[in-house]
Amino acid sequence: MSTSSYTTPPAANPHPRLRPGRYGIAVAIAAVVVITLVASSLLNYVYLDTIPGRTSLYGLLAVALIALGTYIGVRAFTRDRASRRKHLIRAGVLLGLGTLLWLLVIDIFVFTQSAGPVVAAICALACLPTTAFGLFVVRRMDRNEKEPWRLVLVAAAWGAIVATSLVIWGETLWEQTAQRTLVPGPGLDASTAFSAGLLEELAKGLAVVLLFLVMRNDFDDVVDGIVYGAAVGLGFNFLESVAYMTNLYGIFAPEGIGWYAAGLQWYGRQGLGLFFGHTTYTAFIGAGLGIARQLPHKRQKAFAIVSGFVIAIAAHFSWDAWVQFFPIDNTLFGLVEIHLRTLIMTGPFTAALIALLIFGIRYEAMGLVDQFRKEAATGSGAILPEDVPVLASPWRRLKQRLRAFQRGGLRAYFEVARLQSAQLDLAMERWHRERQEIDMPLEAEDALRQRVIQLRHWVPAA
Repeated sequence: MSTSSYTTPPAANPHPRLRPGRYGIAVAIAAVVVITLVASSLLNYVYLDTIPGRTSLYGLLAVALIALGTYIGVRAFTRDRASRRKHLIRAGVLLGLGTLLWLLVIDIFVFTQSAGPVVAAICALACLPTTAFGLFVVRRMDRNEKEPWRLVLVAAAWGAIVATSLVIWGETLWEQTAQRTLVPGPGLDASTAFSAGLLEELAKGLAVVLLFLVMRNDFDDVVDGIVYGAAVGLGFNFLESVAYMTNLYGIFAPEGIGWYAAGLQWYGRQGLGLFFGHTTYTAFIGAGLGIARQLPHKRQKAFAIVSGFVIAIAAHFSWDAWVQFFPIDNTLFGLVEIHLRTLIMTGPFTAALIALLIFGIRYEAMGLVDQFRKEAATGSGAILPEDVPVLASPWRRLKQRLRAFQRGGLRAYFEVARLQSAQLDLAMERWHRERQEIDMPLEAEDALRQRVIQLRHWVPAA
């Protein structure tokens, strides 16, 4: 029997377009972002001559490095294995240089002139372990099919560099307009709070939208959307934490409490607020896109995407409005108030996001188990009937890998892990094709199936 005889349901489109229209939308959005950054930076520099204006101008190189690193990293997996490693290394170097350059730009032009590069470096190093931990936890939330590290890191880099660049020029323009039209008072305070929620979530959301358009075949559902949205939020939170820590150090250093002030910012943003702040807000945008991925009609898709943005903006606004209207006292009670504000203002949104994540994981698991059984019933050899209960349980998959480790060491462990990952990819591909949610040709599913069969030959028998 040929492999094509058992692969696809009749509803699948046998002639998908090689370049789907979403690629054109992604290019258009990216072009608008670049043009906006260049134009606004030049206008700010020439007419306003503000520090944020100069920052966004000089930070364009960092944005270009991140964009180029993203392109090379994504394209790496379309090449043969021999050259893939070289392209991934190049992408990693470019992403690292872009992040380093942006940190230097922040140190020189925005908040940290008085703090100096040493303080900025220490603050960045202090935020790296917590951000890395956050990315690890976020990626592990997808119990069924882990997202590739390359895409998770790209999402974080876009949140750190591109989103912050957009926010700098946007908030500069907003502040200039608000200060000319509003008098100091509740109106100006509300405007400041709303601008943070609106502009920051739109900037971070653009990164998630671009990832959704370009890598939709790795953006499966609401679970993946939450993972990528949270990764963007963690990247943004990293750079914002460094900026605030160095800023407050520079302000309070003459009084001898610079490190104390920076430490409080680290605790509030990298400890208490690591998952409650930007991570939660942008995860809602990703969730909206993930839900839209599996809705049949354009109106439903648009409603899901807009809803994700609205919830993120509302959650962010509620936080900043509290800060504007109820400033925290510099007393012992202020420390208590920080925790209460986090639990009261952001806690309900985080709880709702967790509930949405749990529902998405269960729904995804049900779909994958159904596809495991259907693939096993074909007799192709990619998934055997005895594989189904193992693949359906993350704990059984882990036990299978650990048994392989006991028999053959790390090599056997990773061989089994690669086989399981390929089987999950095949089931996910079948699930999307059955629901007519995929624009990849049928040959892509056949190639996945053949890869699983090939990997199975390398795995020693239990």
